[in-house]
Amino acid sequence: MNKLREDLHLKKFKYDIKKYPFYEYLSTLFGVADLENMHKYLGHFDPFNREQDQYTILHKVFYSNFRLPNSPLQKMYEALIKDFIAPIVSEKFYYQKIPTFRIGLPQNKFVGEFHRDTAYNHQPYELNFNLAIANYKGSAALITEDAAGSKNLISTEIDYGQVMGFDHIGCLHGSEINQTGKTMISMDFRLALAGMYYEDPKVESVNLHSKFIIGDYFSVEVVN
Repeated sequence: MNKLREDLHLKKFKYDIKKYPFYEYLSTLFGVADLENMHKYLGHFDPFNREQDQYTILHKVFYSNFRLPNSPLQKMYEALIKDFIAPIVSEKFYYQKIPTFRIGLPQNKFVGEFHRDTAYNHQPYELNFNLAIANYKGSAALITEDAAGSKNLISTEIDYGQVMGFDHIGCLHGSEINQTGKTMISMDFRLALAGMYYEDPKVESVNLHSKFIIGDYFSVEVVN
């Protein structure tokens, strides 16, 4: 059991968007002033399933930019982890090296199926945080159980400038068809609590096939 993950579930924390201007950075990266209207430049996609929800051109641009040497996006993300998230967690942890980028297009969904992340090989030593960037509202937001096993599904609206803790292991979650008429943009990332961490080289992420081990999916550096 990971009590810290359960305690953090649905709790929101406000960070300084001037210090961590993710919206402005991605607007410049994608070449649009209004991320909520990104769908107008992407064309039509049939509703995503799990195998498709990480493979738009925006995902490729985001991940390619993040991997660049001295990437400002990577530096901003790591500063958020070390300066903002670390005091919330207080325990020693490793962090997801590359955060997961999400896009929820109108009349589509950003998570291909309802699930618990144990179905995707994630381990009980993990914590999870969601960071809203644009239009994380209404039917565009994540849907999750309000507590592990409760079967009571709720919408998790998050404002830009907020990070929300989330029990991705215990709670069934997913997304509905986005009926807002606007694009949703967010990131999420996982932490591995050092005191609970164990290495199993056989388990890996289902999309990128990264091993859930230190130095591959998780940072070599320990925080806190």
